[in-house]
Amino acid sequence: MQQASKLAFGEKGYGARPSDPRRRQFTLYASHAGEVAQNLADRGAGQFTDVLMRRLSESTLDQSVHGLVGIARSLQADFQLLRTRGLAWQHPQFVIDRDWSGSTIFGDRWTDPDLAGHGAPRLDQFAWKELGPLLHGRGAPAHTHDAYRWAFDITGCAVPAHRGLPPGGLMAIAHDLDARQGRKRDMPLTLPFIRYLAACSIESTWAEAADAWVDDTRERLGSAAVPAPPEPDPEPAGLHVRLTEDTESEGAHWVRMWLYREGVFEAVWESDRPLAMTEVQDRLAEQLLADHAGETVRIEFHVPYGLLEEEFECWGLPIGRRGKEIELGCHYEVLVRCPDERDGVAGESWRRKWQWFKAHGGHDPKAVHELGDGDVSEALGVFLQATEPPVCVLAEVSEQRLMDTLDAVLDAGVPIAVWPRRGHAAQAQGGLVAALTGADRMDVGRLPALLRMLRIPLPGASAEGIRRSSLPLALMWDDPERVPERRPLS
Repeated sequence: MQQASKLAFGEKGYGARPSDPRRRQFTLYASHAGEVAQNLADRGAGQFTDVLMRRLSESTLDQSVHGLVGIARSLQADFQLLRTRGLAWQHPQFVIDRDWSGSTIFGDRWTDPDLAGHGAPRLDQFAWKELGPLLHGRGAPAHTHDAYRWAFDITGCAVPAHRGLPPGGLMAIAHDLDARQGRKRDMPLTLPFIRYLAACSIESTWAEAADAWVDDTRERLGSAAVPAPPEPDPEPAGLHVRLTEDTESEGAHWVRMWLYREGVFEAVWESDRPLAMTEVQDRLAEQLLADHAGETVRIEFHVPYGLLEEEFECWGLPIGRRGKEIELGCHYEVLVRCPDERDGVAGESWRRKWQWFKAHGGHDPKAVHELGDGDVSEALGVFLQATEPPVCVLAEVSEQRLMDTLDAVLDAGVPIAVWPRRGHAAQAQGGLVAALTGADRMDVGRLPALLRMLRIPLPGASAEGIRRSSLPLALMWDDPERVPERRPLS
């Protein structure tokens, strides 16, 4: 189609038969041209076919023939709901030959191909000249991947099949977006991308300059107004527990606790002597039942190296109804951190990797590195440290190689890691990656919430299964930007 080529849908056609000029023809497509359709292996059909057949089953043959547009609209609404839930990504479209009224493939507006006008405008030379200094020398900031994806969403453009950001810096991303055109003929994709970055920037001067560039470019090109981007998800409120080993008492630890919410740490409790682990559990239970902890979603344990094997997520505390014992990992997102091991060049790598994670997000396939026993060697730490990714290690290793693996993770400054608890390596073997990947793809950012859900035993589990986590995995989640104050112990 000539109009399709103007919209940069590519040279590959949909593959349908040529339209018959003697009659009106309705064609329904599973997705945009070039957009990958999703299959449902368990049902032996594509997701589009499955949803369509359910819609058609609600109508008779005559009703279906005369109500094709309504059925197609309902199908699109079904997929919109599935996309908001993260269960689908494709955008079904339909075309009515001999009369473009109502067709969605060209943006629901075109009634006459001859009067349709040109495709979405691209940046002019002046816009590129002004954008160059604005992006020069800047690395990809936090939420860059979110901004990239939002540019496709707001313009109705099909998201690329590849995950992650295009290679190169911010200017390369801008060029990538400018070469794409969505169904909104009056909005280049680069404008919402820069608007999103400006909204998330902590540098007010740069944000103002970026917003001014978007406004000036939009007015000069006659583009539509760019709406305000969505705000990032708020950080969950959490209780931070720091355990510092006492040098004079074996097995005892000094303890401090902070409440973290809305970006601020508030000290809530501090021990006046070293405590045994059972006493730490008692003090933690008291803080979780205190009024100020009502919004707590996450518990982060800052521990010395020797406590990485402590199964904090399996602690049973009397915090339920009438003092009922509750397993910590089934009610809260339980994380371990090892701040004392983040020094030297490992500390630099730790901060560098976290910045990459903030910019690229958790869907990028380079973010995760899977390890088995055969991958563990003395050179593993150097290998993991060489580049910004990976930021997460999935360590499906045996007990014999576990501590060597954790040494390599800490040496490399990797901030996130998942591994099976001791005595459960065989149970997790072969299933760790599949359990964390979900239906279609890995999302590192969801790991704290996902592991909590996986730890909840299914109804009907054995008594032992109820007392212990159903999936005994440890999660290290070490955010260098979320560290409470450090001062010498008195």
